[in-house]
Amino acid sequence: MAQFEHEYTGSDFSASVKALNPSFLEGGLTGIYIGHYLQSVTPKLALGLEAVWQRGSLSQGPDSGLSYVARYKSDDWVATAQLQGHGALNATYWRRISEKIQAGVDMTLTMMPAQGGMMGGPLQKEGTTTVGAKYDFRMATLRAQVDSKGKLSCVLEKRVAPVMTMTFAADVDHFTVSTPSCSILELY
Repeated sequence: MAQFEHEYTGSDFSASVKALNPSFLEGGLTGIYIGHYLQSVTPKLALGLEAVWQRGSLSQGPDSGLSYVARYKSDDWVATAQLQGHGALNATYWRRISEKIQAGVDMTLTMMPAQGGMMGGPLQKEGTTTVGAKYDFRMATLRAQVDSKGKLSCVLEKRVAPVMTMTFAADVDHFTVSTPSCSILELY
């Protein structure tokens, strides 16, 4: 997968452009293109836009969307909200509890017409909440999260040598009663 990204940060704004699998070879434009703009309104509050344009192949029509974003940043916590054009609302909250502990929550609510329904009909609401935490040991980092769908994930990264890190990861999905997965990865 080809990916190109450029970001510019000014004194009171940031802007970025990202292209995933861009192609002009088939006689037209295909790929995924994402643009962000975030403007500081006050020293702690920023408002912005995110635009997405995508086209898988020339036989398909392009798809686009526009999202509105807000971010409030304090000394030890950050809250964000994003309202997407297709009816999804995403809100996050992250906090540094101490020098070694960080925690956060991510909530997403999607509202769309019920299956088989028409515009103006009943809305189907679906939401997911994820709570996570990170703890930094002297030579390791532990990350864990659980979501409202019953999935529990845990990652332990341990520095074995100055240039080698070993990672242990596990996922358990309680609601679907799927078999727990576990993996050991070596990085570097």
